[in-house]
Amino acid sequence: MITNNQPLARAKGTSTLVRAKFGPGMLLQHEDLEQLNLYTRELNRLMFRSLFGCGVVCGLVVGTEVKCGKVYVTAGSGLALDCQGDPIYVPKPQSVVLDEDCNPHVPSPLWVVLCGTEKCCAPRTSMCSSDDDEAASVCTRERDGYEIRIMGARPQCICSCPNPDFDAAAYEARRREHDSECWCADPNDPCHRDHYDGKCGCDCEDCDTCDCDCVLLAQLDRDDPVDGKNEYPVWKADHRVRRFIRPVLMRDPQVEIEKEWRDKGKEKGQKGQGHEPKYEEQEQSEEKDQEPLKDKDKDKDRGGRAQGETKPPRKRKQPGRS
Repeated sequence: MITNNQPLARAKGTSTLVRAKFGPGMLLQHEDLEQLNLYTRELNRLMFRSLFGCGVVCGLVVGTEVKCGKVYVTAGSGLALDCQGDPIYVPKPQSVVLDEDCNPHVPSPLWVVLCGTEKCCAPRTSMCSSDDDEAASVCTRERDGYEIRIMGARPQCICSCPNPDFDAAAYEARRREHDSECWCADPNDPCHRDHYDGKCGCDCEDCDTCDCDCVLLAQLDRDDPVDGKNEYPVWKADHRVRRFIRPVLMRDPQVEIEKEWRDKGKEKGQKGQGHEPKYEEQEQSEEKDQEPLKDKDKDKDRGGRAQGETKPPRKRKQPGRS
């Protein structure tokens, strides 16, 4: 029988996260300072893709509008996370012309895709460059950007949910079964099943590596004019294909405790009296109300009197009376 705290077996390894460490009098190089930026970025990537996965965090609603015969596709402002955990931020609504030539026969369906981009800014050369060779300039700032694309075919390596039209009956059945006031995602939905199963990873469908940096926002379906009511075809956005990952917030438990206390005060006709209880006071009050009656009976003696209660004096007979 093993009684000590020594492990039976061990296996050690190293993480991909590397922190920079400095000491007094140390000569710092470019790689040392750059490691400060790399560690913070890789840590954020790891946390975001592990906690939420990829998808739309908020906003980014797609709409269509016809102006002067041209179809404009507009993506609202919002935030998304790609499969690597990098944020894609769209600060204001962005519109894209579907077809500059006003071609009414654009094939349907189409897919609206959001991709992250990077731009080198503020280039600078080395101050101690060689006199013989001109030093190449390097960017001192890197600005994150985005690009909205209208695709004629659904990309294979992209963050998205399966097309519900492939099995529309099963999709609607899952929605009715999991319909609740919480608005939580269905754990049986293929789009969120791995998240509920606790699986790590950011592999997109039909991808072997974590290299997809685009998020599918919506599918566009064309409705052709009927009986000449519309001069141009109408494009409708279907957001069921996007993966929505906004965290679900819980209610404040203290608000519920105070509401229950106020309801009790109304029943007793004591509204507005006293102070609102803290959590500990409310717990003590509940324990006192739920105290069994048999515990109170223990404080009584055999005669039915409570402890500390004196027996009433016996009346003395007056002389001459029987």
